[in-house]
Amino acid sequence: MNHLANHLRLTAVTVAIVATLGGCAARDTSANGGSVRAIMASQVVPPQPRPASGTDAGTAVAGYANYVRSYVTPTPQGDSAMVGSGIGNK
Repeated sequence: MNHLANHLRLTAVTVAIVATLGGCAARDTSANGGSVRAIMASQVVPPQPRPASGTDAGTAVAGYANYVRSYVTPTPQGDSAMVGSGIGNK
């Protein structure tokens, strides 16, 4: 009789595990892999590439030259401890 009880207990546990794992399965098979397909599609170059937008070369070169020049002749800064304190500009 003990052998039958163990067999029934094992069967009940197996049925419970299978039912629990069944809830994890996707019901809609078309959704499987959708995120992977979306990521792969976002990495493909379109047949008609979009025109590049942004800064043209002349503006970029002038901006970089201004940046380099700012280290050669830095703009003097006021004493930051005096800003807003009412001391200094009378």
